[in-house]
Amino acid sequence: MHDINELIDNVRRNEEIARKFFEIERCILSIGRCDQFVSTLTKEVQKQFNVPYVWVNLINEAPLSHLIESLEKMPDLRDRVLFTRRRSMIDIIKSSNKTVLVNANLIRCRDIIPSVYQDIISSVAISPLTIDGELVGLFCQADSDSTRYDASTKDTFLLDQLAIKISICLSNVTAREKLEYLATRDPLTGLLNRRQLELMLDREFARSKKQERDLTVVFIDCDAFKSINDTLGHNCGDEVLEYIAKRLLKYVHKQGLAFRFAGDEFVFVMPGKNYEQAILIAESIQEYLHSNPLRYKSNLVPITISYGGASVMADRPANYKNLLKLADERLYDYKNNKKRLVPTKVFKFLNRLR
Repeated sequence: MHDINELIDNVRRNEEIARKFFEIERCILSIGRCDQFVSTLTKEVQKQFNVPYVWVNLINEAPLSHLIESLEKMPDLRDRVLFTRRRSMIDIIKSSNKTVLVNANLIRCRDIIPSVYQDIISSVAISPLTIDGELVGLFCQADSDSTRYDASTKDTFLLDQLAIKISICLSNVTAREKLEYLATRDPLTGLLNRRQLELMLDREFARSKKQERDLTVVFIDCDAFKSINDTLGHNCGDEVLEYIAKRLLKYVHKQGLAFRFAGDEFVFVMPGKNYEQAILIAESIQEYLHSNPLRYKSNLVPITISYGGASVMADRPANYKNLLKLADERLYDYKNNKKRLVPTKVFKFLNRLR
């Protein structure tokens, strides 16, 4: 009789565990955005199984690289998502597609553990996540109790099954976000495209007028870009554009948005900032590029830029299109200034190569 009661108790416990896993699956199956997916998944596992520390570790390269910018900006996900090299993940799970339990020598796992947890946890369950058979991440659960995830006493079958479901959901979510990313981004630089610029300016211009708040637009283009392309080739031209875009993002991303307008022209928009504040950003980008040429093969390619801006409060344009037009005109006024000698540095360099 004792054995039958024990068997019944085991069945009930397994049914309860299965119900909890089903509840987790139900919560994540219909989610369409990666930030919501990570947040819901980690919180639901914490709630259902009373796991103190849960996070998702994703590779910082293709096919998930498009997620880095959006997920790293989410303050609620700071300790719930981590981007790591694929190599660091493979070093831990080796070639296994099964969950790995670790409760000793956790120092070898430091690269995949958020820094705030590294001195707290004593055991961790690490489940590989895959897309099309390729490792793209890890689903991690941890506890300060060293016996919680002990490979000598714990079975990983249910965790492996959960990881498969998470992988399927992650594949669907990332595919959806990839399509959205490609529809809104310039494929070369990763900056937002011209269509997104117009949508954003239409919205922000109306908000600026309603709230009597400034809005500044700055055009930037690369001096002698055609000559760089003609002399060093289009591959070098592409690297020049990517180099400028990265610097633009670094200076602008906390205060506004950066866009690739067309060709070698870029635009950044700064809601709430006046003309002088925005032009200081353009000057900082110019100074950096002037002092840090692009290394291309065996050459150090000098890069200089021209810029021009306009603002709602200073220029009183009738609409956002007039705001853009005025900034573009000032860019060309600046570019065609005969007293401006900086671009000659680029031409002298290119003439030596011809």
